[in-house]
Amino acid sequence: MDINEPFRMDRALADGTVSRDMARSTYFRKPFPRVALGQDRPFTMEVRARAAGLVHERAVVAGVAAAALHRAQVAPLDPTVDLVVDVAGVREAAGLRRRRLTLTPDEITRVGRTRVTTPARTAYDLARWSPRGEAVVVLDALFRATGLDLDAVRAVLAAHPDDRDRTAVEPALAWVDARSPGPTASRCRVALLARDFPVPLVEQELCGARGSVATLALAWPETRTGLARHRGAETAARELGWEVLERPDLGLDGIDHLAARLERLTERWDPPRMLARPKSWWQLPLPPDPDGWYDGGRSRLVPRPR
Repeated sequence: MDINEPFRMDRALADGTVSRDMARSTYFRKPFPRVALGQDRPFTMEVRARAAGLVHERAVVAGVAAAALHRAQVAPLDPTVDLVVDVAGVREAAGLRRRRLTLTPDEITRVGRTRVTTPARTAYDLARWSPRGEAVVVLDALFRATGLDLDAVRAVLAAHPDDRDRTAVEPALAWVDARSPGPTASRCRVALLARDFPVPLVEQELCGARGSVATLALAWPETRTGLARHRGAETAARELGWEVLERPDLGLDGIDHLAARLERLTERWDPPRMLARPKSWWQLPLPPDPDGWYDGGRSRLVPRPR
């Protein structure tokens, strides 16, 4: 038995891997009943999930912990592990929340030795259990890590017509974007969406006739506005008829100030002036042509490679 990984203390004592003196020492931490882990082992969300899966042989890890087992890079605000157990005698403990769910066999898989909900079932539960903003942050990471698609989650939704809080699933899915590069960028995007910004395109290259001129973390092509990752993008983008705000740091500090600045960009945007067109000719930005070019071939958005 590998005591560098989460293990059942009763089994380690039974096979002699751990002595009773070692079990009583401070060498091990005991995150959950009967489960132990080396004190020096980093206690990440994935390790928490694997430890919780040892609480009972029929336990199934769900929620944020399941997303972590599926290799989603998550930093949840609440590290409590959701555990589905359909037997008596398993109680909630610090850091462990018992869920009573009816899981079909095709909604359960294994990651290593741990029973866990499938990516689609995990996404379905996350959308129901977490506030929309925080759910989307984890869902972005889960979709990115697993290649999950929206239809798979909607199939789980259709299979459980009587579940509570199922109405929260579609609104959460409407905000999901697997192109988001990480939790910080996801939280920034969600914070703007919560302030009634339109759903943006994520991780785009703004190109002109001679190639890329700006890397946009977020882009709103309907109003030709965007949020650039690097300095020096504003002038080059404006020559193409875009208003771009330079913000390499996508943190949440000052999100209200950021939202106000983006709103001012949108209000200031004047396509006739920028594109040298008479105001009577052009009232609103035109959609892209069949080849994806905006404004008569002046600009184009190209998704950045993932």
